[in-house]
Amino acid sequence: MFAGKTHVFAFFPFEKILLSSPDEGIYDARNGKFPTFCGRIMNPLNVLMVAAEYAPLAKVGGLGDVTAALADALVARGHRVKIVLPLYRDLDRDRLGLRPLRKLPPLAVRVGDRMHDIRFFVVGRGSGRLQVLCVECESLFGRPGIYTDAGGADFSDAVRRWALLSRAALLLPRALEWPVDIIHAHDAQAVPVLLNRRLWYAGRDFPGPAATVLTIHNLAHQEIHPVSAAEDLGLPSSQAVYPGLLEYHGQVNLLKAGILAADRVNTVSPGYARETVTDASLGCGLQSVLAGRGKAYEGILNGTDYRIWDPARDSSLPAAFSVNDLAGKETCRRELLKQFGLKPANGRDGRPERPVCGFVGRLVTQKGVDLLAPVLPRLAADGFTFVVQGTGESRLEATMTDLAGRYPRNIAFCDRYDEALAHRIYAGSDVFLMPSLFEPCGLSQMYALRYGTPPVVRATGGLVDTVTPWNDSAATGFVFSAPTSEGLLASLRQVEKVWRDPAAWRKLQMRGMKARFDWSTAAGHYEQLYQAALSRREESLP
Repeated sequence: MFAGKTHVFAFFPFEKILLSSPDEGIYDARNGKFPTFCGRIMNPLNVLMVAAEYAPLAKVGGLGDVTAALADALVARGHRVKIVLPLYRDLDRDRLGLRPLRKLPPLAVRVGDRMHDIRFFVVGRGSGRLQVLCVECESLFGRPGIYTDAGGADFSDAVRRWALLSRAALLLPRALEWPVDIIHAHDAQAVPVLLNRRLWYAGRDFPGPAATVLTIHNLAHQEIHPVSAAEDLGLPSSQAVYPGLLEYHGQVNLLKAGILAADRVNTVSPGYARETVTDASLGCGLQSVLAGRGKAYEGILNGTDYRIWDPARDSSLPAAFSVNDLAGKETCRRELLKQFGLKPANGRDGRPERPVCGFVGRLVTQKGVDLLAPVLPRLAADGFTFVVQGTGESRLEATMTDLAGRYPRNIAFCDRYDEALAHRIYAGSDVFLMPSLFEPCGLSQMYALRYGTPPVVRATGGLVDTVTPWNDSAATGFVFSAPTSEGLLASLRQVEKVWRDPAAWRKLQMRGMKARFDWSTAAGHYEQLYQAALSRREESLP
């Protein structure tokens, strides 16, 4: 075991990496090449990630995709990553190849006033630079669901669940003799690991510098609970306001605590970072807290895994295509229309007279579905065709079902999520709709660009960072500002005009397909964030 004080500033004797730019390549195990970044010599970092989701093991939304992709990208750049998440009951243990972690036998951990039995499992071989570890706790994770029960209600013991996950994660560095450079918490559910690091492992009493980073994937998800929940974090309710981390209008707010406790904080796009400190509605009550962090709060754009999202190699598609040969995209459109029995009128060139519009996402207010639904009848009557896939609010599902029934030739609705179908919608649509009221980053617009499907987006968050509007010479899509149905309709009328010019449309597609939002670039920015966190940690210690 490591004696905690010995290793506070010990950077490890692994391979040196010469780093010069965040996007100058990735680590290739076959030839031993490492990236360059900022022209400095640095050692590979040991990164301990804590999250509620990790794809494909446990996934509700984009969080699972991002944690998995970022971990892979960091490993590809030479770092070592261990990611810790709960062993939910729904996980298929046999398929995952789970095996007990031998260096840490079953034990009991106190959370609040109760002891909980836990065991650690390693996913698969668990070798090399990436290791995924699951925490088994039958009393807290041995139930269906990740955040909610079958009826959609939040678990009443949520804080206790996340507190246990964090306590368990912090047992690993000593047990595995693995000094930690960075503790990286994802969203409010992982914030207790930051609080435990700050309150119970202060100073030098931990293996490695263990600087802390919090990534906010969606500021609306804050984990707000009664003050009594502070006891599950190891704090008496009477001290919940000390040292100003937890208290929030008479309640406990985990996300607020994480923003204040972390050495560095980021969200998932520069645009969303700006909005959350300048727009009170998007700051979700934490605008001043975020603004108070100053330069310690920033936005880093998520990336796209082009190994999965590549129309030239996508096995889900009826035909492959690329930026140099779009013939396969015509086949994808034809097969998509055939699958749903849609019959738009075609022009003389064989293309539909109006574009086929796709939507893949949750049917919730945030995604702008309330802006979309009112314009569908008018546009369907004008010859537009729509394929909508998603689940969500029952009222919006009912609206889409009704519209598909009223306009069977022009509107199709699939009320389930099917990954392969989603790929076919991205490929077979001519336009992708993303009229979000707010969007921390968004991945769908990046997928659409790659598949030659210009997106129509609202000017918010990461959508602004990734889609160049039509009035720009480098346009890749269409952007509207007003959060109204009229704003969306006006943008689609602009789409209609450009659609009538096949040459202009082709150029628009090509620019979008050539746009790159890769995870190597994103990982390079996280390296900078980690170094800033380490610098702050060193400065704060005596």
